[in-house]
Amino acid sequence: MKYLLLLALFSHTLLAADPFELTDEEKNPETEEILIKKPEKYLRHDSMIYDLNTDLGIKDQRKYTGTDGNRISLAGHISADYEHFNDMLGVDFNYMHRSSKYNQMWYGLQLFQQKTMFDAITQNQDVKAGDDANDESQFQRPSGTKANVFGAGVGLGYRFKLLMEFFPTEDVFENIDVFANFITMDEKFINRKYNGYGLTTNYGIHKRSSTNFFYGGKLSYNLASVTRKPIGDEGKSDRSFALGWLSLGLELGFFF
Repeated sequence: MKYLLLLALFSHTLLAADPFELTDEEKNPETEEILIKKPEKYLRHDSMIYDLNTDLGIKDQRKYTGTDGNRISLAGHISADYEHFNDMLGVDFNYMHRSSKYNQMWYGLQLFQQKTMFDAITQNQDVKAGDDANDESQFQRPSGTKANVFGAGVGLGYRFKLLMEFFPTEDVFENIDVFANFITMDEKFINRKYNGYGLTTNYGIHKRSSTNFFYGGKLSYNLASVTRKPIGDEGKSDRSFALGWLSLGLELGFFF
């Protein structure tokens, strides 16, 4: 009976241990010796990368990317519709902080602006008989009507290597970010301001050009519902729009 208890305790210890979990000493490696001993732990989600010393023409000391704490980036956007890519021009700013509890999770905020054609993000409401003269359905915006969209939001992100598992690389990472936003749309046909809430989902592939700087591309999908102030006795549905757009972005940023 005593041997059975010892065997059960030993089995439980083996099952409970995570072979990929880093110890406190391993979280801040100072030399490449640790990487050589246990590469599967570091290359599972993160990597050891280096700066190139251009003065000496040699590689500097490597840095473990698992110690990244903050990320700031700026991206320029165009429409993902290749036939009308210039229907949308925008920019976004992101600040993300890495969670200390969940190693691969990031949280932060974004600010963005899109200068776009009205029909690239939404469409006119259908005209209905008997609608009030102030209803949105009576304002049939022509092709070429412009709109400005502003947004600010908070969200979560996750850094990983899924596609990159098929390509041996230490300095390329993938990111997914999801933000909940407050949205403002200024459209130029009736010069009204619309406010509402929406979501942004980003998927990006980034290359670390050094231990601090990175660049890459991202695909950004946005959904929102916006409403203007009523004129007369308008109902909410008579003065609202559903917005949606897909954009491509070129992103630059740095870690610190």
